[in-house]
Amino acid sequence: MASGSTTTTVTIPTPTAAIELSTLKTSTPSISTPSFRRRNSDEEQTTHDEPPEGATVFTRPDVSTVKLQLVAMNFATFLAGVNDASTGVLVPYLQPAYNIGLLFVALVYLFNFAGWTVAAFTNVHLTARIGTGGVMLLGSILQMLAHALQLWKPPFPLFVITYFLAGVGIAYQDAQANSFVGGVNDAHRWLGVLHALYGAGALVSPLIVTNIASRTPYWNYFYFILLGIAAVNVGIIAWVFRKGMGRGATGAKETANKDFKRSVTNKTVLIMSAFFFLYVGAEVTAGGWVVEFLIRVRGGKAGQVGYVASGFWGGLTLGRILLADITFRLGERRMIFVYLLIALAVQLVFWFVPSIIANAVMISFLGFFIGPFFPTGISVATKLLPRELHVAAIGFMATTGQAGSAAFPFLTGAVAAKVGVQVLQPILVSLLVGMAILWTCIPRVDRRNV
Repeated sequence: MASGSTTTTVTIPTPTAAIELSTLKTSTPSISTPSFRRRNSDEEQTTHDEPPEGATVFTRPDVSTVKLQLVAMNFATFLAGVNDASTGVLVPYLQPAYNIGLLFVALVYLFNFAGWTVAAFTNVHLTARIGTGGVMLLGSILQMLAHALQLWKPPFPLFVITYFLAGVGIAYQDAQANSFVGGVNDAHRWLGVLHALYGAGALVSPLIVTNIASRTPYWNYFYFILLGIAAVNVGIIAWVFRKGMGRGATGAKETANKDFKRSVTNKTVLIMSAFFFLYVGAEVTAGGWVVEFLIRVRGGKAGQVGYVASGFWGGLTLGRILLADITFRLGERRMIFVYLLIALAVQLVFWFVPSIIANAVMISFLGFFIGPFFPTGISVATKLLPRELHVAAIGFMATTGQAGSAAFPFLTGAVAAKVGVQVLQPILVSLLVGMAILWTCIPRVDRRNV
């Protein structure tokens, strides 16, 4: 892998969505690649030193040329982490505030899932029309609106609807961030940073929520903080993407439908989407329901065990930072299997050892070892999929996968309302096993393309 810009020559039609990366100028000259046979997920192509007639040359930009865009996307991802990790910690306070049971609390996750699903099927079309900056700005405004309504502590039906708005808004930003960062030089490292910042936001969120909700009756004041960060997020995105705001790539509108259909019928995209769906479901289910589990099953107190959720997210953040290069160098496919085996062992200790301290330690280790899964999966996908499908395919995979962050917490809450929150443990084990099965189905990456 070159240290500057990495150029890949592929004979394809003009890209269909707003891939700003392909038009950015880089600070170093392009480097010709030697002749070799390149293997994609569903076809083989031959590349040569000289581009063949009709070829489109994509250049992965060095991060120094897109640093402002990376800052904006990292900040938006940090905010997403703050939002996502707050819901589970708020559960013990939502129930008496609205006089509801766990089944109604689970509706919050259901509407959030609906928002992610809508975004999964509309992201590529919006990107074709208003570009990356336009979609990022739209998503950030929707998220800010949701937090403004949540701060008001509205009637429960409206409170639930705010999670739909937040789901759509965060999903649009998430899809653009993963597509964009997945296309820069040394993407595996920068995807690790991007998702580590999500973990950092999720780390501080339970600390803030627990301090506010356990010491005052005004748990909804937490949304003052979310609203403030969301307003800053809107300002950063509006400024960074001000040039060309609201304009998609040339010809993108005409081929958006074609690219979307190619993406959702691609075997690799479908397998990866299912893997992400289970993974993010496990991640947010563990971080979201661990506090309720420790209260109901282990006998902990809300004001004390609320901090355990931060241990999980802290472990996840460290895993994404410390394991990024190790995973890349030792083999992404191999290392995900290793991490899955360790995570399964850790989860079984968490399940069968009835100690709050041991559970707190194990949930932190669980976060550490599953942390690299999402950025590593995106990195692998960028190597398996044709470059012209990255915006449509990665956007779809990211949003569909993140829908799991709402689907499985909802499922856990719905079942817990009937049989108890101890159902958390078999659900987490099942998700880990499901991830292992799906990962075996993902095609191998040709190391010559790395």
